[in-house]
Amino acid sequence: MTERKPTPILIVGGGIGGMTAALALAKKKISSIVLEQAAQFREAGAGIQFCPNTFKVLDYLQIAAAFKEIAIFPEQLCYVDGLTGNELLSLPLGKEIAKKFHHPFGSFHREEVLRCFVKECRKSPYITLVTSAKVKDIEERGELVFAKTEDGTLYSGEALIGCDGIWSVVRQRVLGNHMPRNSGQIIYRGVVQRSQMPQGLNLDNIVHYVRPSAHLVYYPIGNNGYFNISAIFQSDRFPDEHEHIGKPDELFHWFQDSHPKVLEILERVDTSIMRALCDLQPVSEWSKGRITLLGDAAHATLPYLTSGAGMAVEDAVVLAEKIATYQGDYVTAFQAYQKERYIRTAYVQLFSRAYGDVHHSSGIKRELRNLLLSRRTVEENYSWISYLYNGIELS
Repeated sequence: MTERKPTPILIVGGGIGGMTAALALAKKKISSIVLEQAAQFREAGAGIQFCPNTFKVLDYLQIAAAFKEIAIFPEQLCYVDGLTGNELLSLPLGKEIAKKFHHPFGSFHREEVLRCFVKECRKSPYITLVTSAKVKDIEERGELVFAKTEDGTLYSGEALIGCDGIWSVVRQRVLGNHMPRNSGQIIYRGVVQRSQMPQGLNLDNIVHYVRPSAHLVYYPIGNNGYFNISAIFQSDRFPDEHEHIGKPDELFHWFQDSHPKVLEILERVDTSIMRALCDLQPVSEWSKGRITLLGDAAHATLPYLTSGAGMAVEDAVVLAEKIATYQGDYVTAFQAYQKERYIRTAYVQLFSRAYGDVHHSSGIKRELRNLLLSRRTVEENYSWISYLYNGIELS
């Protein structure tokens, strides 16, 4: 491929999606400028999991080794009834899932993941990283797109990719009033050291305790001995995106009759901070002219398939491939990109909602869930997730 030296592509948002987009474009020898609103590159949250399809993309970008150095690879994925403590399902991960899908399943601390992406981006002469660049206005004029930041700086590029998350400014420019959907669920998290976890737990596994209207999950993150604990419940109130102050009484109310082990783990959750879980309604149009969307800005999802980051990194390599193929015809490239991606990402969005309902089942639904999960074989479970974990075709 001949080297191109046009005006760089603007990438709004320096999270996982934005960084992967920059790296994927660099692989095609296409320059980009990443505009991050914060003063430094940081990731909100604590734990994150990369499924085999995500590692497949990292391998394609030739950066998988760096991420494996900061990952931990859980042995099992377990589902346990949060009222009785009975195990419902245990799916082998570790070596078994790597053998089945040719790539591993790993978990990380989010800060370490982003730090690794930043390090890889800084190695490339095709990538410029800019912080303290909060984009307030976007305008397309002729063959250029302009992004104006809060401090008045104007950046120009041949095209613009919105990687600015679920509350995307770029999405409003592309799709208008396509606002996030409040799921009615609230999440609390905690990060604790291994020594602080309750006794008697299998700390090599990812464990979900599922119960009526709520669930709790813990898993190791990274290789420095930390654990992520998340407690989610189906609330009867709807806090907005600006409300983050925790309500401990509310949290413990939704778990009050849980198995003692669940309550013991729940004591490790940070009760001072909470947030509402939101996603987006699936759409097939993510682009307008020379502007397109990627990751959560296009298809934010609930966390039940642990695939938000995976969809973003897949988006990035597909988008870079289309841009390289159509060589400056961004309108056609972006249309081809969204056409290839929207069904797969909608699958993750809709099944995540359905899987959340399964987690929080009550009454006869809970009994049926427990019966069906306990009867499923390992191969049946692998078959169910194969569409997701086999990943996308990469050229």
